[in-house]
Amino acid sequence: MTMKTKRLGTTALLALLLGCSSSNDPATTGTGGAAAPGTGGTVGTGGTVGTGGTIGAGTGGASTASSGGTTGAAGQPGTAGASGFGQPACTTTSGGAAVKKGGACTASDPQACFNTCGPEKSGAKSETCTNGVYAEGSCVFDPARDFSCYKIPGSVPAACPTTAIQAGAACTVPDCTVCGGTTGYMDSSMATKTGYCVCQSGSSNPTWSCASTTAWPCPSGSGC
Repeated sequence: MTMKTKRLGTTALLALLLGCSSSNDPATTGTGGAAAPGTGGTVGTGGTVGTGGTIGAGTGGASTASSGGTTGAAGQPGTAGASGFGQPACTTTSGGAAVKKGGACTASDPQACFNTCGPEKSGAKSETCTNGVYAEGSCVFDPARDFSCYKIPGSVPAACPTTAIQAGAACTVPDCTVCGGTTGYMDSSMATKTGYCVCQSGSSNPTWSCASTTAWPCPSGSGC
């Protein structure tokens, strides 16, 4: 082999090798790695709803029943109890006048109330504002009270006066001694009345307390 032939063989081999790695070949696009879908965080569990406190069962104060009047010692009339009998008590009108039978009244005045009546103010009578005037009811007595002190005697007690008694005058007759049945009494205006009286000897200055037969605790002038 000649030198020329050896050079051409070498040249051809180089050309062949360079052709296989030519820069004109298009570059192959690389495949990107697949993006793994991210896993979302787990939904947090909300706190448990607090349980509200239980509503306390308040115990209201027990209302005690009102007791009737207590019987006074030694046959005295029972004291007024807290039963509500004769309540509300009359006061005065908006003009300052006493609430009484035939008195004028308006919408701003007491519409219904009670005044005392009977011996030692032991009864009650209603005063009702009707058509601008107070109409008065009969004298009534609390059935829960003991009125034995006012029992009408079968005969005139020896301690009773033989003349008409002046209501409100001083007296010395023992208490619970009913007088005036035969003589009657005189009211504050000195008018003669048919009825009875008892001496309020339990007070520091005893006086006669009188009431007509229609305002006496004992029905029809008899026992209580």
